[in-house]
Amino acid sequence: MNKQEQLIKFGIALKNRRQALNLSLRDVEKISNISAALITKLENGKMANFPKALTIKQLSDALKFDNELFLLADILNESPQVAKSEKTFEEEFREFLATKTTLNAENIEQTLYFVSGLEKLQQIKNIN
Repeated sequence: MNKQEQLIKFGIALKNRRQALNLSLRDVEKISNISAALITKLENGKMANFPKALTIKQLSDALKFDNELFLLADILNESPQVAKSEKTFEEEFREFLATKTTLNAENIEQTLYFVSGLEKLQQIKNIN
């Protein structure tokens, strides 16, 4: 199955789940913090690539998926397009939290905020 076929299947899965839950695009937008325009593009297979792990996590939470969206997107087995050394710590940590924990999008953001605060405190401590 090529990438475009995967994107179409991914979109069909999103749309079917949204409709099964009787949710409008606006409902999913409010729950997931993902724009209705992006959700529409995903549902219609109009994206060039799969969304980022955090976006998939937010949609998974909103649409009550477990890991099905990650498996469908083949995100867990896909070789990264950017070498790990080129990703920032925050990007790697965000992806880790989105794919390897059960945290929702808000908790992921809070965790990142907390860790960045700890890093700043450490820097201040090292200056003194």
